[in-house]
Amino acid sequence: MTCTASVALIDHLVAKGELSESDLNEDCDAPVVDDEDDQDYSAYEGETLDLSRDSTAYSAEGTVMHEIREHCLDLGCDPHHFVGSTLTADGHSFEIDDHMADRLVAGIDWVRQHTSNPLVEIRVDLSRWLPGQFGTCDTAFLYRKMLGVSDYKDGAGEPVEVVGTRQLRLYALGAWEHLGRPQVEDVVLNIDQPRAGGMKFWEITLAELLEFGEEVKRVFSRIERGDVEFVPTTKGCRWCPVRKTKRGCAARNQWLMQMFGGALLDPSEPEPKFKDPAQMPRALRFYIVNHSTAARAWLTELHHQSLQAALDGDPDPGSKAIDGGLGNRYFTAPAEAEAILVGALGEKAYKPRQLIGFTDIDRLMKPGKRKKGMPEPWDALQELVDRPDGKPKLVPVDHPKPALEVTPIADQFDDLD
Repeated sequence: MTCTASVALIDHLVAKGELSESDLNEDCDAPVVDDEDDQDYSAYEGETLDLSRDSTAYSAEGTVMHEIREHCLDLGCDPHHFVGSTLTADGHSFEIDDHMADRLVAGIDWVRQHTSNPLVEIRVDLSRWLPGQFGTCDTAFLYRKMLGVSDYKDGAGEPVEVVGTRQLRLYALGAWEHLGRPQVEDVVLNIDQPRAGGMKFWEITLAELLEFGEEVKRVFSRIERGDVEFVPTTKGCRWCPVRKTKRGCAARNQWLMQMFGGALLDPSEPEPKFKDPAQMPRALRFYIVNHSTAARAWLTELHHQSLQAALDGDPDPGSKAIDGGLGNRYFTAPAEAEAILVGALGEKAYKPRQLIGFTDIDRLMKPGKRKKGMPEPWDALQELVDRPDGKPKLVPVDHPKPALEVTPIADQFDDLD
């Protein structure tokens, strides 16, 4: 089922002033607003679209990495040729080191195993499936009877799953159209995410890809008829600008309210009383845990909106805004303050010196392909490095990692019989 938050709807909200242009590029982690008022979006229609977030230091680094990858695939050079150079994107500068270059090697090598002349950073026309829509495909190529599509993702957070990805299938459709609709048999989709899962592949047939294209057209046709449907999910709503409107997305608000309602003993009570987690249905318990990120973000949005209403002179019933007190102290002239402190306290004016962290140790000492480093002390340090096992993580059952091997509690008492 596809959420039909659409370009036409977003344009309508911008025209009404409920969304600004900056909202469309705002960092997805910034506080946004929601309300539980009912809304009717059935009159809006349009095509689905992925909207990117604002340029942060992280996204700027990703831009730089894409540029290096593009140059390497276009010109035949090695990513380590860029080590020591400084590249800039969106106001952020990065000195390229061995670690950054290393991240690009596997994906570039995979493309070069199949072709020496890939299509890189091409604008693909999706109008055959989504009228008026285009996208930028990182890398595409033909190899015998195969169409390959590779997408580089520099993020170190949540791994992006390649199986089932709509984004890469749309890119593949656009690349297939761009190449003149060649009679390939297989389509190999690759997500290259070196800091979160590495190289991942999904192989489908051309027939399966084209059937997906027909599905996209059917969804678009529904949207044109006004048959829109909002399907809130943690991942989908995280990037959607509709949630930034004053009233937010009605479907998302209802979804989260129902989630909390299932955990409340009596929602009509003035003070919330939640069910004992041990007595809660286990499926509901994990459902809430699995969507806790969305719930926390939503509560932050509600707080932001409620505070803003009070500051606008229209507080929510039972609330008011008060003076938050003084903020943290700081020096208006740091250099002058340092001179006074050193004159009075000497070395006591400074914190005790600390060893640099492992990231700086790697940068300054680790030998690389184009960096001598400090091999002897580096090797000596490695003998002293250890790291504990991480804490167990709770994830959905379809997560690619295998489950921990555990002994059920009941079985632990078998030897007592």
